[in-house]
Amino acid sequence: MRRTVLGLLAGGAVLLAGCTTAVPGTGVAAAPAATAPAPASPAPPAGAAPEGGPRSALAADVVADECLLDALAFSALLGQPVLPPEQQRVEREDGGVRSACYVGAAGDGTPLAMVNVYAPREGTPADFVRAAPPEGRRDLDGVGEAAVLVDTPPGQVLQLAGPRHVVTVAVLDGAPADDAWRTAAGAALAALPA
Repeated sequence: MRRTVLGLLAGGAVLLAGCTTAVPGTGVAAAPAATAPAPASPAPPAGAAPEGGPRSALAADVVADECLLDALAFSALLGQPVLPPEQQRVEREDGGVRSACYVGAAGDGTPLAMVNVYAPREGTPADFVRAAPPEGRRDLDGVGEAAVLVDTPPGQVLQLAGPRHVVTVAVLDGAPADDAWRTAAGAALAALPA
């Protein structure tokens, strides 16, 4: 089920964003283990924008490695040990191919979160983040040029504007605290290419 949900996120992560709850302590990376394959990505979720809609306002796969957070940063955000994140290509049922950075749970590799990096086709990243529909979202202050957390059916997603890129961090089955989101967002922004 989680693989299907992450596949849905891969198809429409730009439309999603996340909310939060406190995660005490610091991150601890799990020992490397066999990683699970990238989740299969079905067609975009119901309500996702058709081609030419809001998603097409962003260019996908604009950086070769979207793993802007390491295992320690993901562990701190998620509140549990994780495997090292990996950049993976996912073939969607509609024939499209997308790349994303996936992180899985220590032990069984169950997908827990993913990161995508986009470039706006026009306007600025902050313009794009601020222009998202207001339903189910709230601003996250104190990080980036603009940041929002949006509740979605499969989980929570952070949309973050850097100087040249929009970063999405999708989390399943959890609600990190605002401070945990800010820490992860700061690390992601610092890892973006100039």
